[in-house]
Amino acid sequence: MPEVASQTLDIVGRELNTTLAEARTALENYVEQPDNVSLLERCAQELHQVQGVLRLLEIYGAALLAEEMEQVASYLLATATERKSQAESLDALMRAMVQLPSYLERVLAGGRDLALVLLPLLNDLRAVRGSALLSEGTLLLLNLKSDKQAQPLAAAPGERPLTVEQWARRLRSRYQVGLIGWIRGERIQQNLDILAAVAQKLEQIATRQPLFQLWWVIGAVIEALKENGLEGGVSVKRLLGLGDREIRRLFEQGEARYSQAPAVELLNNLLYYVGRAESSGPRVTAVRASFRLSELLPVDESIEQERENLSAPSVKLMQTVAAAIREDLSKVKDVLDIFVRRGAAQPQELSPQVELLRKIGDTLGVLGLGDLRTSVQAQTERLQKIVAGTLKASEALLVEIAAALIGVEDQLDDRLVGLILPRGGELPEQSGDSEFQQVQAAVLRECILNLARVKEAVTQNAGGTLDASGLDSWQELMRGLKAGLLMLGKARAVEVIEAITTQLKRVMQPGGHGQPPGFMDRLADSIVSVEYYMETLQAGRSDPWYMLDNAQACVQSLELQPSPAVPTVAPLEPAAFQRTLQLPSALADAADMFDPTATAVEGAAPTLAGSRSAKVAALAEHADPELVKLFTEEAHEELAKIQRCFPVWDHNPLERESLITVRRSFHTLKGSGRMVGARDLSEFAWSVENLLNRVLDNTLTRTQAILEVLRQAVSALPGLIQHLETGRP
Repeated sequence: MPEVASQTLDIVGRELNTTLAEARTALENYVEQPDNVSLLERCAQELHQVQGVLRLLEIYGAALLAEEMEQVASYLLATATERKSQAESLDALMRAMVQLPSYLERVLAGGRDLALVLLPLLNDLRAVRGSALLSEGTLLLLNLKSDKQAQPLAAAPGERPLTVEQWARRLRSRYQVGLIGWIRGERIQQNLDILAAVAQKLEQIATRQPLFQLWWVIGAVIEALKENGLEGGVSVKRLLGLGDREIRRLFEQGEARYSQAPAVELLNNLLYYVGRAESSGPRVTAVRASFRLSELLPVDESIEQERENLSAPSVKLMQTVAAAIREDLSKVKDVLDIFVRRGAAQPQELSPQVELLRKIGDTLGVLGLGDLRTSVQAQTERLQKIVAGTLKASEALLVEIAAALIGVEDQLDDRLVGLILPRGGELPEQSGDSEFQQVQAAVLRECILNLARVKEAVTQNAGGTLDASGLDSWQELMRGLKAGLLMLGKARAVEVIEAITTQLKRVMQPGGHGQPPGFMDRLADSIVSVEYYMETLQAGRSDPWYMLDNAQACVQSLELQPSPAVPTVAPLEPAAFQRTLQLPSALADAADMFDPTATAVEGAAPTLAGSRSAKVAALAEHADPELVKLFTEEAHEELAKIQRCFPVWDHNPLERESLITVRRSFHTLKGSGRMVGARDLSEFAWSVENLLNRVLDNTLTRTQAILEVLRQAVSALPGLIQHLETGRP
């Protein structure tokens, strides 16, 4: 919030409190006179006015709460004529009426404006009108992993053995009875005991990790409710209601298929409430320890006191949220880039990105970063119009959207650091280095993107599919790449880029296909070496000079190769066109002997004698044996990582970090393999990495077919490495 004179703040605070009091009075009167909807209309109008003032003051956390309150008031107006039960909606709205003035008073007195501390109340306001809970979209507990494994119990003596699906069908009716009774407030403890027994049984019979984790955590939530460590609010009721849906999905799909698409969002929400529970029963304690919730959502008395005083959450939570937002923003930008390169022909492809941006906006709102949220919401609306077909998807517009998202990403770290530093605190001395690293990462990201476009243009040109605009645009991309590296002070890399550009000019022109043997391979090696160099810098490691050495050696070898001579034909005199062409008699006789109806050739087809050149070469001709030896050692290390991490993800799709490690290992094999000339292995790794990237960004859904391909790929990898070492497949 900008600095405003304290006298002005006092005046504004008093006016806001007066308006909120009028809204509360109107709501209380409506409760007594439910037929007088004008009271509800007045309440909604007052809340709208409060929200507008709070946004002008940039008190975004309070504005978010006022916005949700206004939405509930509008929902009550819309359902007033249907005579639906409005008790829960009125209760949530009244609690918010009490909390907002208190929250606002503390912020105006110098406290932090952080809506994250209001998340349970915000969720209740959303739940009563059937909207998605904020914690479903905020990614606050993204990628949490548990060290607790499924341990299915055998059937008790005398108990008929049933499958997981049969148990689910049998237990669902019991779960529904306990759930409905608890929601209605009838025999609360007895009904919670029924829910706890069902959760425990499903946990015990689960043979796969996703099913086990879900019901283990649901059991912890029920335990907290039984011990009065959690309030049975609308949000918690809704989450346990979703548990019934998961039981039905389990017996309809079977455990194996169910585990391929686990209820990640439901688990995420449940973990939030376990982390906020005030009780310390055995299940709650075990879940907190297993998922390390105390690092993200501390719940001891001193932290709770600070939370009440509007202090910021833990540093670890801020780091987790920042990483999640950056990752999702990068996904959106990558998809926009691919969409533009494909010609922007199918706007419906951008639908998932609209939903992803909405989630990012929710996250920023909960964190109190209202201006960044407004920026993301504006881009979400533009993207939504493109998908709906009401706005043309021009390249300029998509570039504007991407630029706005980059602006949000660039501000993110500083703003989040501001949330966890004390007021008036100064950034650490290394903030300058941190800022430079952010700039360097952003520049390198764009440079790598430019180089990828150049590679694609070279491939299209070699295949004869590149149009005239592509022949013109690649040089602009190389100039942008050179400018970016100059900005970062990478003078030697700039020299290599200039040399590669010179060689590309021999290829990227009409009729530039006829190059000496091996020319395109060397050119590709030089480009990949530069790409690997930039990716290494982007990862924050020191300058890998040897990659530039390799690129320079490739370019120098290309400079020594002469350009092929263009064949010429001597000019003909005009009289030559008047001559009649006559076939020699021998050719004419041969033409007479030709039988156009012949369909077969006598004799066996010729066979190629086995030779070294006929086999698929594992290495390029120029490969350095010493580099190859180093690479094989690295390949064995990456193979060990793949063999360790892939089975973890194969068994449990929630283990996203394991899949990321596998993808990173194949990426390393691709880059290092290309650099040393291990063509077969690098191309194989490139194909697998592409597939894993599409699984990670949800372009492809995890299916049995994809799993089988990946299993075969992991099994084939040791053979490829052995082929590289011994020369024998």
